[in-house]
Amino acid sequence: MKRLRRVMANEQGFALVIALAVTVVFSMTVVTVIEAASSNSRSSDRSRGRVSAYTLAEAGINNASSILSKSNSYDPHLLHPQGSYQPADCGSPPANPTGTPLLGNTCSPYSWSYDGGTTTMWGWFDTATSNWTITSTGTVRNAFAANNTSRTLTATVHVRAAPSQDNYVTAWNYVFVKDTTPGICNITLDQSTNFSVSLYAEGNLCFKNQAYIAETNGSDPINLEIRGKIVWLSGASKGVGDTSLANNGQITSAKVAGGCASSLNGTGHVCSTPSDYFYVKSGGYSTSAPVINAPVLTNTDFGTYYTTAYLRPGDPCDNPGPNSATRLPNSTFDNDTTALNGTNGNGSAATFDLTPSSSYTCEAKDTAGRVIGELTWNNTTKILQIRGTIYIDGSVSLSQDATYQGVNASGTHPSGDTTGLDGVGGQAVLYISGTYSQSNHQLCGWDTSHDQAAKTSGNCDFTKWTPNTSMLMIVAHGTTTSFSLGGGSGCYFQGAIYSMNLADFGQQCRVEGPVISSTMNIGQGVSMKPLPGISDLPLGAPGNPNTAGVPEAPGYAGG
Repeated sequence: MKRLRRVMANEQGFALVIALAVTVVFSMTVVTVIEAASSNSRSSDRSRGRVSAYTLAEAGINNASSILSKSNSYDPHLLHPQGSYQPADCGSPPANPTGTPLLGNTCSPYSWSYDGGTTTMWGWFDTATSNWTITSTGTVRNAFAANNTSRTLTATVHVRAAPSQDNYVTAWNYVFVKDTTPGICNITLDQSTNFSVSLYAEGNLCFKNQAYIAETNGSDPINLEIRGKIVWLSGASKGVGDTSLANNGQITSAKVAGGCASSLNGTGHVCSTPSDYFYVKSGGYSTSAPVINAPVLTNTDFGTYYTTAYLRPGDPCDNPGPNSATRLPNSTFDNDTTALNGTNGNGSAATFDLTPSSSYTCEAKDTAGRVIGELTWNNTTKILQIRGTIYIDGSVSLSQDATYQGVNASGTHPSGDTTGLDGVGGQAVLYISGTYSQSNHQLCGWDTSHDQAAKTSGNCDFTKWTPNTSMLMIVAHGTTTSFSLGGGSGCYFQGAIYSMNLADFGQQCRVEGPVISSTMNIGQGVSMKPLPGISDLPLGAPGNPNTAGVPEAPGYAGG
């Protein structure tokens, strides 16, 4: 019994057991803390990774928007489409439009490397909706796993056509006459007609009396290209140049394929002074006249604009429009639902007066509420506000003097806006199924540099007009006479003309702007002013592709 009490009273080794127990417990606690910390670190890293990957993917969408805003956003190769959307020629796509820099190989998606990871992006273009569908993937390294962290975003970017498009059609820098009927004067300059404009004729150019084509301003070069002959008819005393002007009014260049002659039946010879009234700057004459292609429109093209113009038959004006009291009725642009079904294959609607004695308005908006089409006449200020493409299935007339200006996407013309951006100068194409007629009246453009009418002392002033930011283009179908300017000292026209058939310019009319016509009649004393380089054309100009688009904000669909 005593021995048992001695054993139980002996406490040697008990501290060791306690120490071991405490150590085990402490170790387990440390392990638990470390594991929890590691887990939290992994979770935090994954969270940061997902956020970083999302940010990188979003950067790819932003990069795509930037590319679209700086390039031809209508080129389906632009964003390197992949998978089933990839075109067969992705390795070497053609220039779009012709003459622009090549994109190079577009078979692989875009890729960018950043400090935090990488981004890949591609997109495909739906021509029917003008929408880009863009896919962008951001990838970052995951320190706690073999696989990286990735996020993929999908966004849709709608491309809205700008009211002004880059000009890729050389013919729009000329007065261009297509007629090739042999053995005739395809264009005749008579009496005191003064052409200070670049001229291209597929056939023969004839001079009569004191008519001439001359360069009056060195900063506005005149280029003459005649695929046939230059003919001096009996009594012609002038021609190319004008000896009463400085430097004899020498023009910059003259390319004459058929040579010069004194009669239509005569054989053309190398043009030279003094035997010919022919003053061209040194090195500017050539006997080779390469073809310049002009846009060719068909009835099918007119039918297309009949159904797609922003202001058109069947859907002419948004109701109630900006001013319901003077909104144009739906019957304005056609009296039925078919294009070109009137007399002689023209339109059937009654002649529409652009400038009547009472004001009117017509406006079209897109689904986002932006103004895309405008035709509004203010009879008090005599200002015609224009924007976008317009189709009228009939003839059009101008019964009063008028000045045209533009409105922006909000439907307003901001006072003092001298940027010329967003169509504020007035940029529109008016397609008509009949004849445009204007008799001894003025239609003047806008001076966007000073936000005022391009006029001096009440008359159109070419030196003030800014055609690259202010241009109303008339595209007329008329089967006999498509475009007619009645003569008189008050006859001015500033704008562009596409005449399917005869363009008739009456006596003393002043025409300022590019003209493309099948045939042309020039009255006595008609004056045509020199053109600056036409770098921009309104949306819908014949032959000119849409290349200037405004990408809208991305709409995210997934990610």
